Parts: sequence; C-alpha cells; structure tokens
Amino acid sequence: MAPSNLNQVFVVNNPNMYDSPVDFSNITSANATIMGLWDVDAAAYDDDAAITSKKRIQIVQTMPSGNPIATPIIDVKDIKRIKYTPFTATQRHQVAATFSAAVPTGETYMVKIALRNAPTAYANYYQNGTAVDISGGGYEFPLEGNFSAGRTIMPIVEIAAGTSAANCGIAVTNAITNNSRFNKLFTASDNGSGVVTILARHAGVVFDLVAFNTVTNTNVIGTPTVTGFAAGAGNYWQALSDEKAQRARYGNFNRMYFPMNFDTFAVSTWKYDVIEISYEHAWPSSTGIARAGELNNIKIYVGGSSTALTYLAEATGTNLQTVFGYTFGTTSTYEQVF
Repeated sequence: MAPSNLNQVFVVNNPNMYDSPVDFSNITSANATIMGLWDVDAAAYDDDAAITSKKRIQIVQTMPSGNPIATPIIDVKDIKRIKYTPFTATQRHQVAATFSAAVPTGETYMVKIALRNAPTAYANYYQNGTAVDISGGGYEFPLEGNFSAGRTIMPIVEIAAGTSAANCGIAVTNAITNNSRFNKLFTASDNGSGVVTILARHAGVVFDLVAFNTVTNTNVIGTPTVTGFAAGAGNYWQALSDEKAQRARYGNFNRMYFPMNFDTFAVSTWKYDVIEISYEHAWPSSTGIARAGELNNIKIYVGGSSTALTYLAEATGTNLQTVFGYTFGTTSTYEQVF
C-alpha cells in the first residue's frame, strides 16, 4: 500500500450528519462540532444517500467560529477503504504474581520491575497527566532510563527474612504505592494472600516483574499471569492524540508565524466510535497535498456521551449509517475495501 500523505481527523460530538444549512451552522455550547457531507456536484449538504451514490464529496466540520475544516474534494471512485470500529476500552498492561512461601531464615527476596516500553501516544509529549494517565490518577509518565537499550530495570523492594507469603504481597504493593516515582508508573494491589497485581498507568507501557531469592538466586513467584496491553479504539487518549497530532500539519505552525491555538473537541469522559476512510489521489493530478496515486486517510471520532459504548449503533435516527452504507454493529468491526 502506498504511503499516506494527508491524514485528517474529525471529532464529532453529535451522532448525526446534517444536510440543512440552518442545522449545519447551528453551533451550541453543548454541541461544538457538527459534521456534514458536502455533495460537490449538487452544491448542497446531503445525508440522504450513501457516499458511494455520489460523484464528488467533501467531509466538513464546523468550528466554533470562522471557517469550517474540510477534506479536499474527493472523487468517490477513488475511495479504497471504509472501516468502522466501535469503542473498545484500553487494556492496561497487567502482571499478577503469587508469593507462595515465607522468606526463609537468613535469606531475602528481591523484587524488580523491568520497563520495556515507554508510552508513545502523541498526548504524552505535551498534555498534562489527566489526558495520558488512563488509570485516572492524573500522573504524567516520568522520564525513566534508556529505552533504546531494550529495558530499564528498577529495584522495587527487598523483602526481609521471615516475612510471610501474604505479607510479601503487601510489601510489594506498599513499596509501589508509597514511592512517588513508582506510583507515577503503576497501580498495585494485593489480595491479602500473597497475590499482588500491578498495572501500568499509561497506554503503551509494557513491563516484566521478577522476584528472586538473593541467596539461592531462585525465582520465588513462578510464572506471573500477564494481561498484555491492548490499545482498543475510540478512547480519549487516542482521540486527543490524533486530533492534536494533526494540528502540526497546519500552515500556522510554520516558523514565520506565532502558533495559533485551536479548539480541542475530544471530551475526556466520552467514548468514541471510529470511522476511517482511505482514498487515492487520481492521476495525473488532484486536489490536496498528496502526490498523485497515493493514499490519504480520514479518521472520524463520533461520540455522544460517556456511556455510549457504541454510539452509532445505539443512537436512534442517526443518518451516519446511511451515509457510510453500513448498519453498525454493537461489538463488531466492519471494513469495506473497494
């Protein structure tokens, strides 16, 4: 597949597309963005038929003031893919380990965590912790070690001789929770019976947990149970990262001018379904910044509230389904390739 040149992101806090100029310009504080489908040849906003029934289109999103943002004029025949992904919650990387025996007399247990991956979401590099700490703690990821070397080893706690198995789990939990550095990276809990569960606070962070007897150099937690990181879809950190990353492509970030602030539409407490459209620029030339024949991508985050897990499917009367030609399911991803 050819590389992408123009990636546009729309965040729409409303389930419908509007075909009336009156509705399209009706921006309120509760509905800051409205998306419309501009039928170039009909010279009108139109949501009464699927994209594939039209010849040339633009997807347009209103702004609280000034001109709307829009895609280039797209020849419908050049659309190569439409994909719908329902909201899927992010799974933080999780490790659960069991201490099954007390620390022998004259010996100690050393517990360490090996950080393998740092977070890579765009929001982590400019936004405060509220956006990027998906545990809800509000912590920014601290700068930790040299990840280009593969991993960063962090001693967590050395557990003294005679400590019971149950208290070993408690010791690890307390060592993480009560340390300002570790607590910014992980949440930890124990069940009071020697089982400790540790989760990364930030999307994309992956780690290993090891515990060994410092005298016999043997593993004392066996093989921990690992639930790997899964990004999911339509989470706030993803919508915000994509929305903000797009801003850097705008001309007002040129060195000649002072940067301009743009309204941000991703809502921290909302869940979004995601629509992606990939289209090719026609030979020998076409609108937009891409070279002819290469793919551009449009990503649309559509949300309605904090509880609408699959908003497009659950909303009544939504005409987004008409426009994109698919009755969105409540759990399934749909992709159509042309």
